Amino acid sequence: MNKFIGFIILFCISSVQAMEIKHELGTVQFTETPKKVVVLDWALTETVLSLGVVPLGAADVEGYQTWVMEPELNQSVMDVGSRREPNLELITELNPDVILINQHMSAMYEKLNTIAPTLVYTIYNDKKAPLSSAKDITAQLGVLFNKEKQSAKVIAATEQRLLANGDNVHRLQSNNKPFLFLRFVNDKTVRIHSEGSLTQDTIDAMGLVNAWHEPTNMWGFTTAGVEKLAQYQQSNVLIFGPLKETERKQLTHSALWQAMAFTRTDSVYELPAIWTFGGLISAQRFSDHITQQLTQ
Repeated sequence: MNKFIGFIILFCISSVQAMEIKHELGTVQFTETPKKVVVLDWALTETVLSLGVVPLGAADVEGYQTWVMEPELNQSVMDVGSRREPNLELITELNPDVILINQHMSAMYEKLNTIAPTLVYTIYNDKKAPLSSAKDITAQLGVLFNKEKQSAKVIAATEQRLLANGDNVHRLQSNNKPFLFLRFVNDKTVRIHSEGSLTQDTIDAMGLVNAWHEPTNMWGFTTAGVEKLAQYQQSNVLIFGPLKETERKQLTHSALWQAMAFTRTDSVYELPAIWTFGGLISAQRFSDHITQQLTQ
């Protein structure tokens, strides 16, 4: 009889601890909080770290350290291959409790799911609202890792930082021109970030205005020729860097670029390496660097 009662108590305790976690490709039951985590997406890696969870393994660690930078990735984190072709053998050896991917890796889902429960969260999708998606995913991962208070803090801190930075720009910026946000592909082609990008969502939260309103892809940018910028000369131009020396020389020697009004009025600014397809911490970094450039 006592054994039976003990079994009932154990069952009840297990039932209380069990979590049903919904993700984009299904639902997973966890009987306890996952501890050993492998993350195969930089934005999700950033989000997990912001919650104080250090993954066992992450994809393309060197790339993360170069482009995402913050939160800092501990040297103990194992590089498990590229984001497109992760090392399945190495991931299996790590024996994770959970694997996190985005929907752009859905072709790998079944294979990864045989190693450990694999959850899918995508910031950049057809909704084209990455900042809102990043907040939702931060909250969902807060539940998964029993970090609800920390996730709420990260979301609130992001909202407060963007609002405060926007106030500083409006108060201290010497002009009120709209903005162009560029990344150079080559000397003739640029990517211009606007609707559907983390860039757009961030400056919207800061109360700033984007000059570019052309159609964008799912990632929130338009690919255009440099000559197209001639229609937007009365703008502040922020370039996602770091520029290669060859790119910088091409700009300084380009008659077209030098003839642009934004060049002649010193309204061109170079940003450091920023992961424009990141999450909330990337949005904070981006906002901080905009503010530093425009108010220094």
